[in-house]
Amino acid sequence: MSTTETQIILGLHSSLAAIINKKRKIKKIVCTEEVYRKNKELFDSFKKIEKKIQNRKKIDLLTGEKFHQGIAVYCENLPKRTISDIGNEENLIIFLDSLNDPQNVGSIIRTAHAFGVETIIYSKHNSFEINPLLIKSASGAFERVKLIEVTNLNKTLNFFKKNNFWIIGLDNNSNTEIQTVPSDLKKVVILGSENKGIKKLLLENCDFRVKIQIKKSKFVDSLNVSNAAAITLFELRKK
Repeated sequence: MSTTETQIILGLHSSLAAIINKKRKIKKIVCTEEVYRKNKELFDSFKKIEKKIQNRKKIDLLTGEKFHQGIAVYCENLPKRTISDIGNEENLIIFLDSLNDPQNVGSIIRTAHAFGVETIIYSKHNSFEINPLLIKSASGAFERVKLIEVTNLNKTLNFFKKNNFWIIGLDNNSNTEIQTVPSDLKKVVILGSENKGIKKLLLENCDFRVKIQIKKSKFVDSLNVSNAAAITLFELRKK
């Protein structure tokens, strides 16, 4: 997807974050009278952006969605980011291996931002689509966290290993708990798909295979990946 294609952002927090993001080129704002009234000062400060007032049903029809919260922002995609955009001070990176659910990914982006993670890397193949649901689920954090698409996660992982990062993979079959990971390391955390977990080759590349200790039952034997991400980042950041 090129950066000049139009992207639609839905949801209040996500839309406002996009509007104030200087890296975004906003084309049009469509919102209800109520949303416009509450954010009039901000909206009116962008003189060159087209603004249209519509009722919720009309926005439903325009966007094909009902979760817009009374606002839709039409804009260009953010510029593509690469590994070279990662800051030297960054010491915790997230890898997403074969995650497909946009709502889960959006929640992970939101959680990552809350814990100070600035970069998430994912594979070009067999991964999620960046769509309005994902962006809304990130609740504004989509504008703050760098999403970097790569063609080969294993090669990218080796790049980080050569740059003194230690690789941590979440693995339900591990006997090592996440609390045992030393705090004074630069880290890459790999999150795998809920169905299959982390791919074998990536798992073999891990320096630590860790699990989150939970009380398993016949109804629950694992955590949702976004919940697992939140617990993992909490444990790694609290040290």
